[in-house]
Amino acid sequence: MQLFGVDARMLALTFVVATVVTGFELITTKYPRTPEFATKSRWFYAYILTYGALGAAGLVLLPFVGSEVTMTGVGLENPWVKALLVGFSVKAILHIRIFMVSTGPNQSFPVGLETFVQLFEPWMLTSLDLDHFFFQQAFIRPRAAKHADLAAAREAALSNIPQGFAAEVKTALRADINNCTTTQEVISAYLKYVGIRLTDSTFPP
Repeated sequence: MQLFGVDARMLALTFVVATVVTGFELITTKYPRTPEFATKSRWFYAYILTYGALGAAGLVLLPFVGSEVTMTGVGLENPWVKALLVGFSVKAILHIRIFMVSTGPNQSFPVGLETFVQLFEPWMLTSLDLDHFFFQQAFIRPRAAKHADLAAAREAALSNIPQGFAAEVKTALRADINNCTTTQEVISAYLKYVGIRLTDSTFPP
């Protein structure tokens, strides 16, 4: 079965790989210690599924934009390998130009997948950040209420810094904790460095 002239199974492969790669990249770059809060948001899934669809669209467009995108390397004559690679390189595929719009003599700008991305990406990422903040505050609030003594909360955090942390990370964590003026700030700073599991152990609700 073919869709838009491409084997549907290849489109599915590109879609799945692009979705997974986008999800891992988003988590590791923006939410490395608190992925659980991000994945509770519907915007997380909307974002990665949109990139999956854009990856599949890029695979469909490849035969028509040979002048814009060239793919060379061992195994790339295999269409399955190409479909896999497109999924992995979905962000690069976004630079494909579909057409040019002239705005005057010798003036034009490209229109492509990246143009469409700018219509939704900032809004989706902002919505995801708001959801992440909401879930993070819901996690912190009961712990801050239970551990209301600032000095005790600060001592608990400073006494439970993982030994495996690099010296500069320990120094930065201690500085952030010592600069906190409320227990909520202490738990938030500690959470940023050590993640949900250790924060939950150090500051049980």
